[in-house]
Amino acid sequence: MPTPLPTTTSTPPVTVALPTYNGARHLADALRGILAQEGVPFDLLVCDDRSDDETVSLVRSLAGDRARIEINPERLGLAGNWNRCAALARTPLLAIVHQDDILLPGHLAAHVDAFARLPGLGMAISAVEVIDAADRPIPPTVIERPDLGPAERLFPPPAFVAELAHRNPVRCSAVTLRAEALASIGGFDPSYRYAVDWECWLRLARRWPVCWLPLPSVAVRWHPDSETHRFKRGSADLDELALLLDQIHTLDRPSLPHPSRSRRLAHRLLGRAFLNRSLDALHAGDAPLALRCLRRSLSLSPALLLLLARDPRLAAQMTALSLAPRWASRRFRHPDQPGQADSVPTSGPA
Repeated sequence: MPTPLPTTTSTPPVTVALPTYNGARHLADALRGILAQEGVPFDLLVCDDRSDDETVSLVRSLAGDRARIEINPERLGLAGNWNRCAALARTPLLAIVHQDDILLPGHLAAHVDAFARLPGLGMAISAVEVIDAADRPIPPTVIERPDLGPAERLFPPPAFVAELAHRNPVRCSAVTLRAEALASIGGFDPSYRYAVDWECWLRLARRWPVCWLPLPSVAVRWHPDSETHRFKRGSADLDELALLLDQIHTLDRPSLPHPSRSRRLAHRLLGRAFLNRSLDALHAGDAPLALRCLRRSLSLSPALLLLLARDPRLAAQMTALSLAPRWASRRFRHPDQPGQADSVPTSGPA
C-alpha cells in the first residue's frame, strides 16, 4: 500500500517545488500564488539551476524563511532539475510548479483532498486557465485548454494512457504526484528534452490511478519568452513527439480501447502541428524548414489537403512553398508576428 498522508496539521503532506532558471520576470506572481494557498500546510522548495538574473534574491525577498532554497552545483537542465526537486522533497506528495504559472486559491487543498479520498492515487491533475504575459485571459479559440469533462474522473491503470495517446491534456503546474509513484517509475527521463512531462505521465499512468479535477485551479502563462515559443525555431520538439507517439501506439496498443482510431487522431493532430510550424517558418523566411514541415504534415495526415482546399489563402501559401520555396519565403515573410495571421485550427474536421 502507498504511504499514508500525515494526519497532523503541523506535518505538511505536500512539497511545492519551484524549479527555477532565470525566471525573475514572472516569479513574483508564481510565488504569491503559492504562498497564498490555504487549508493545507506545505513545504516550499526552490531548486535553482544556476540562474544569472535576480531569481534567487527575489525568492529570498518574497518568501523569506518559508522557502527552502537549493542552488544546483551545476546546470542540470529541465528533467534534471525536476528530478532534483523530487529527490529533495520530504513529503508524500509533490507538486512541481513552473516559475511563470500561478496557483489559484484552493489548488493545493483540492489536490491533497483527492489523495486523502483516494488512498492509492498516483497523480491528480486539474483543469487550467491560460493567460498571457500581462495576466490577460487567452480565449480557447487561440490556445486550447485540456478538458477531460465537467465531472471528476478516476482512471484506474492503465486507462489514462488512452488520454495520452494523441495529445497531452496535462499541464505540469496543475499536477500533484505521489512521490512514491514518481520514484517507482524512475522519475523524469532526461533523454527527453521537449516531451519530458508527457513521457513521465505515460509511464506513471501505466501503473498508478490518475484523478481528473475539473475546476480550473492554475493559470498557465503563454508568452513569447516561454520554452514553447522557442521551439518554433526548428522542428526538434515535433520530431520528439512523433517518436513518443510511435512508442505509445506500439507498446500500449493492447490497452487502448480504439487503437486504430487513436493512431489516426494522433497523426492528424501532429500533422496540424507540423503544418502550423511550416507556416511559422514560412513567415519567418525559413524556406527549408517550412518545406520540410509541410511534407511531414501531409505524410502524417493526407486529409489535411482538404483543410487546405477550404482555405484559399492558406492553400496559396502552401502551393507557392511547394513550387517555389525561396520566392514564397520572401513573399510571405512577416517575422514580427510569425504564424499569427494564418494559423491552422487545432480542432475540426480534417
